[in-house]
Amino acid sequence: MNKVKSYLVFAILQIIANVSAAEKYSFLVVGDPQYLAEKSHSPKRLDPYSETANSRAIALLKSFSGRSIPEDHGGGEVSGKILGLINTGDLIDSADKNGANYPAMQKFEWERYKADYGLTGKDGLIPFPVYEVHGNHDGPQGDTFIVADIIERNRKRPGIVNRSDNGLHYSWNWGPLHCINLGIFAGEGGKRRNDHHYAPRSSLEFLREDLAREVGKSGRPVIISFHLHPNCPEYDWPKEDLEAFWKAIKAFNVLALFHGHTHGSPPNRIMWDGQQFSSKLAEGIEVFNPDDIGAAKTDPKTPGQGVGLLHGFLYVELIDKKGTKEDRLIVRSYATRDNWQSHDWHTTWNRNIKIPDRKN
Repeated sequence: MNKVKSYLVFAILQIIANVSAAEKYSFLVVGDPQYLAEKSHSPKRLDPYSETANSRAIALLKSFSGRSIPEDHGGGEVSGKILGLINTGDLIDSADKNGANYPAMQKFEWERYKADYGLTGKDGLIPFPVYEVHGNHDGPQGDTFIVADIIERNRKRPGIVNRSDNGLHYSWNWGPLHCINLGIFAGEGGKRRNDHHYAPRSSLEFLREDLAREVGKSGRPVIISFHLHPNCPEYDWPKEDLEAFWKAIKAFNVLALFHGHTHGSPPNRIMWDGQQFSSKLAEGIEVFNPDDIGAAKTDPKTPGQGVGLLHGFLYVELIDKKGTKEDRLIVRSYATRDNWQSHDWHTTWNRNIKIPDRKN
């Protein structure tokens, strides 16, 4: 009997030890809020559908910690210690346009974005730091006042461990996870090339330098965020840049790529093996589209009605246990079909990963 009791005590102590040895790192990924002001030389408000989408989304993000997770999505609840929020670009709607009302609209939209999202988790409406990139609606060539302000924000952004020479691209760490933000897409050179669409602002040069400096041969897990989807037309993401991007990351422990731009609803995931993109690939890097979180507006063809009312975002958990056999990456999508009037969990992706043991 004493042997049975001893065994039970030992088993319980082992369970407690395993639980205490596990660390969870939780964060959110959103994209394309696309704050849209009313068309005016002196806007005082957002388009009503943009206002509804973004104000409801902010309220949801603000209260998201502690939300119950259904059993069919793994159970439990959202962490009370969300580390931060990655925003994959198209923060506002109007900075890819010129003249007429647009300069005033751009300023109004950008001020509203900053007031809502904040920067540090203490200066906006959501209680955790924000890590954004710019999208094509924020400045296709990366030369607008919005991009300049993102560069300035990067000087104050919490936890930054590395910034590019131009100040636009940056990286930080959440526990064992190394996170890299690369602007509109990963490409070489500062300017747009002939016969292509967007300026990469030397993001690929920064990526190579950052991986060598901050990750090296450590095997630590990496995530990378940018705006464009890597399987987009070559006019947007040049073929040579995409090939160079894969070459730069293939030797590293890259867990996931996060992008915006496509407004794919609900949020979705594909795999990339350097040659093809498909949801059916057995191996490769996971590429996640969080959908847009707020890109709704009044239908120009039917005044009084809205378009773009389907939205979503991602809740991500990195589970680091002793050893590397039970480490997990869990990505859950959260979505709405009615401009955030109603909303719920949608899809969960869950897989084994490898995180090197922490040093004592």
